[in-house]
Amino acid sequence: MNVFLTMDYEVFFGEKSGSVDKCMIEPTDQLLKIAKANNFHFTFFWDIGHLLALEAKVSAFPELSKDIEAIIAQVKEMIAYGHAVDLHIHPHWEKAEYTNTGWQMNLDQHYKLSDFPQEERLAIFAKYKNRLEEITGIQTQVFRAGGWCIQPFADFKALFEEFEMKIDSSVMPGVMWVSPQYNIDFLSVKTSEPYTFSHDVCKLEESGEYTEYPIACRKYSPLFFWKLYVLGRLFPEQHKMWGDGNFIAQPGGKKEMLTKGKIHHVSTDGYFASVLQSSYSAYAKNGGENMVVIGHPKSLTKFSLKEIDRFTARNKENIRFMTLKDCL
Repeated sequence: MNVFLTMDYEVFFGEKSGSVDKCMIEPTDQLLKIAKANNFHFTFFWDIGHLLALEAKVSAFPELSKDIEAIIAQVKEMIAYGHAVDLHIHPHWEKAEYTNTGWQMNLDQHYKLSDFPQEERLAIFAKYKNRLEEITGIQTQVFRAGGWCIQPFADFKALFEEFEMKIDSSVMPGVMWVSPQYNIDFLSVKTSEPYTFSHDVCKLEESGEYTEYPIACRKYSPLFFWKLYVLGRLFPEQHKMWGDGNFIAQPGGKKEMLTKGKIHHVSTDGYFASVLQSSYSAYAKNGGENMVVIGHPKSLTKFSLKEIDRFTARNKENIRFMTLKDCL
């Protein structure tokens, strides 16, 4: 069985974006140590727009230069170790402002690429992809949409054609989220196995132009979320997020999880890492051949890092830990 451990390499987008050190550098250093010890590689989806925003503001705020240098140095370290670094676009950076108090995010009508006119989408995609490849020295043909907002794919098809993208990993089977920022509807996707498509990211098309590697999902019970919140309060040292920022507010989300549960991705983030082994076992038992796991350095905890280490060490003989670039 193939398992793809993917990480969205980014800061937060809520009221407080958090620091580069705590959201990116420090937790990613821990991941690189685990990967080296257990001989596997991650796929890092780099929110390169953040770096471009830092570079645009550094002349007015010279203190940002240390963040730029730290990020680029770490990305080059990822590449040197054999990890894949691919494209992740959060276009709201085009409208973000920086002051002495930090980043001010303008998410309304700017969170998704589809919020921008076609010419601007092309310009953003070109700028972000070119800067990423300039730093890594490697062509990227693998993509994950910011906030998983890959719909409508009609808004992306010209971008994929123009920039020779081959693989997407944005779909979460069985998930539908609609909010002022998010607009995703993957309810019709019934498989977590890779499939090809051309016109609609949710519709398998034989010999499609692009390949979707869906993010593995499962149903989490209300009990799981109660454990998540209780353990975080009882053992904050183990369960406190490494990152020091805030998520985008999602009114009513916590109530739904605690009362109804939720279909959500298989993840290395926080307490979600506790079900890595059981998720893999369930996939393998049902004949699954591929499992894409998502995570975020900013959302890791001491607990989740231990679980990632345990999972990869335990299974390195019976799992092929691959990057999505290996599938090109």
